[in-house]
Amino acid sequence: MKIKRIILKSIYGGLTDGEQVFLDNWMKEDNHASLYNRIRKNIQEKKAVEYFAGIDVEEALHSLRGSEHVSRKTKEDAHPTIFRRMLTPRLYRIAAVIALLIVGGAYWYHQDYTRVTPPVITDLIEMAMEESQKNGMQGAEIITADNRKMPVVTQEELTRYHVDEHFAKQLADAHRITTYHDKEYWVTLDDGTLVHLNYNSRLIYPEKFGDRRDVILEGEAYFMVAKDRSRQFVVHTPQGDVKVYGTEFNVNTRKEEGMVSVVLVEGSVSFTPASGNERMMVPGQELSIMDNQLTLNNIDTAPYTAWNEGKFSFDDWPLERIMQVIGRWYGRTVEFTAEDIKTKTYSGNFDRYEDIRPTMEAIEMITGLKVTIMPDKILLEP
Repeated sequence: MKIKRIILKSIYGGLTDGEQVFLDNWMKEDNHASLYNRIRKNIQEKKAVEYFAGIDVEEALHSLRGSEHVSRKTKEDAHPTIFRRMLTPRLYRIAAVIALLIVGGAYWYHQDYTRVTPPVITDLIEMAMEESQKNGMQGAEIITADNRKMPVVTQEELTRYHVDEHFAKQLADAHRITTYHDKEYWVTLDDGTLVHLNYNSRLIYPEKFGDRRDVILEGEAYFMVAKDRSRQFVVHTPQGDVKVYGTEFNVNTRKEEGMVSVVLVEGSVSFTPASGNERMMVPGQELSIMDNQLTLNNIDTAPYTAWNEGKFSFDDWPLERIMQVIGRWYGRTVEFTAEDIKTKTYSGNFDRYEDIRPTMEAIEMITGLKVTIMPDKILLEP
């Protein structure tokens, strides 16, 4: 079947321009991209190595001799001794070169396919992590298999997050991090993946990854995933699974009650609903799913990268929404003395690790409102 041969060639390399166009057109049809990704995932590199290692060079050489014999029979009949003396060393040299290329290619493929490339941590992110630590903004309850008083993962959670038996076994030595209602937390996983957990969020993950990289998320987190083509990275949420090989994306399971939002910043990810077909995403898109209703929209990813770098970024947001985010971060409720000021929209960028006063002074200047800071409350009035 032509498409089978082209898929295999695309995975192991070597498509012609015409074959690439054929594959691209085929993948545009319903569910073909999803099928292709599953095939790519299931073809392990070791199968290629086993295939190459299983080649019988002597048998290949014998076949090559047979073809040479047919094509050069007249010459051999005329000069049998000289021809055999010339042919045998030449064929062995050819076979040796072919074997060397096969083994070398398999080794290179193995090295490249199994290479783990950690994410790039920029100076801005390094600074955000330092500021967060310095200002006491990192805080979480951490439960491990060693210090647990109850199972790290309950049977109810295994069902809620659609965990299969294979992943469940890896969770025997799981870590469970739950951030406090007004704190965040940074954690580096076994493969070098960096996860930035927002307030009141939960991450469950194995102490060490095996042949898969699966985690569970409840709440919001920004993922900077280490690149590893041999092992997918999967984020399990109540509404479905986010699958990726190495990229940056934001997942929020509480944007609205019962909703999961996935924002892709770089690379390529897919989302597979608990009941439905896999959907691919491209950078600059937000996928939202609620009650099995899935939508895909183009958005500005700046607010998502901003919070990961220690900033508040608002672009034409209603003041009520802005103050909900800021109030929660500083551990204060927000009160408006007039309803009409809630819906006015504003844009701006603020440092998350600044003291509350400079931030509220900036809000006061932008909105023209009177802002009063109390120990447990922020009051806004015309």
